[in-house]
Amino acid sequence: MSVIAHLTDPHLLEPDGLRASGVGARVRRRYLNALRSIDAPARFDAFVGVLRRAAALGYDHLVITGDLTEEGTRPQFEAVAEAFDAAGVDPARVSLVPGNHDVYEDAGAFAWALRGPLRAFAATSAPGAVVALPDAVVVPYSTARAQRWWRSAGELSEAVRESLAATARRAAGLGVAAILVQHHPPMRVQSVAMHWLDGLLDHAALRPLLGGFPHLAVLHGHLHEHRDRAFEAGALPQVFGAPAVLDDAVTVRRYAVEGTALVPLP
Repeated sequence: MSVIAHLTDPHLLEPDGLRASGVGARVRRRYLNALRSIDAPARFDAFVGVLRRAAALGYDHLVITGDLTEEGTRPQFEAVAEAFDAAGVDPARVSLVPGNHDVYEDAGAFAWALRGPLRAFAATSAPGAVVALPDAVVVPYSTARAQRWWRSAGELSEAVRESLAATARRAAGLGVAAILVQHHPPMRVQSVAMHWLDGLLDHAALRPLLGGFPHLAVLHGHLHEHRDRAFEAGALPQVFGAPAVLDDAVTVRRYAVEGTALVPLP
């Protein structure tokens, strides 16, 4: 029985987090942190602490579902790598995905990070990566899209959806669970206008895949809250969200693979 740990949304800053250079950068940072303190050391320490807590609780694999950084700058990704080092994380047991915040500075920032400071995580986090556990496969993929910093929507390509369907079919044939790891929740959770601003734009195209495989589960971030949802009334939950490390540096969501289902642990 494999155990999956789930963290999300640490929103790390560079060490001199109050020194965004240029008027545009300062406006962006204030907008993104309208109700939060811009305290780079506190965010770093919180992330290191919750990584250590996850390790103490125990897991076979850890997933972090995006918004690793506040704006996707290179110094911020370097801070993420330093936090993993400080916590003693084993990259082979971790899958990362980018969130919308991780590509505000540069659409290719996460790909750059996997070639640079986070290169030790590339084998478990790069596009097309699949982590095989004895009773499950973990499939990380990106819902991040290039857009201005005042918008936070996500999107998948048709090619990614087809790849996910193929992986789900293979997992079903092997009799194991398929655990999909993404940043945005795979359904509309707000009004149409707010969904355009903040949701997964092509969720409707993804839903037939998700609803058709009872052995499939989705772990996501973005909403900054604990959330379990089913695709059909009366069905077991298949979609699981976690609270943001930025807001809650204590909670670690963990799940056990039971048969081909993912079951939350207390």
